[in-house]
Amino acid sequence: MHATETTAEPRVLSARPSRGWRIFFGLVTVAAGVAILVWPGVAVVTVAVILGIHFIVAGAYRSVTALTRDIDNTALRVLYLLLGLLLVVVGLLCLRSPWQASAVLVVLFGLSWVVNGVVEMFHGVNGGGGWTIASGVISLLAGLVVLIYPAPGLAAIVWLFGVSLVVIGGTVTISGAAAKTRP
Repeated sequence: MHATETTAEPRVLSARPSRGWRIFFGLVTVAAGVAILVWPGVAVVTVAVILGIHFIVAGAYRSVTALTRDIDNTALRVLYLLLGLLLVVVGLLCLRSPWQASAVLVVLFGLSWVVNGVVEMFHGVNGGGGWTIASGVISLLAGLVVLIYPAPGLAAIVWLFGVSLVVIGGTVTISGAAAKTRP
């Protein structure tokens, strides 16, 4: 190599999530929802494990977004990081003790969806666009329904989780696919 040649280092973390990362996150979310809807009669432990894995992926996505995205708004960065950490903790609890976690999963899911909805709507209003706002509204409404009505039968809760994940994942996937390609 000559002294005038330079090598470009590949960027592992960019200033904003790539379209592919956003699409991947959306598709994982849709897959988690579809898996829940296809097997509605599965044991609570299976639902806890599927959602635990999903929440860990979602928490990692939100944390990476908080740490790598070029966000001028400090409050938004902190909200993304707090949401990411909350989702990872919820996911780990689901995987650690699925049977014990099932007693509190409804409240934890409801809270995480409410927080996610608020963060998404805040981000959408601050330049994230209409699909981000739509995803936030859906997440907020799903979380509120779960918190207001925690006692419905397991089948109704599983159905609500599955449909919510499919819709939220679909909006994130569409948002990622519709995003402009990085220069």
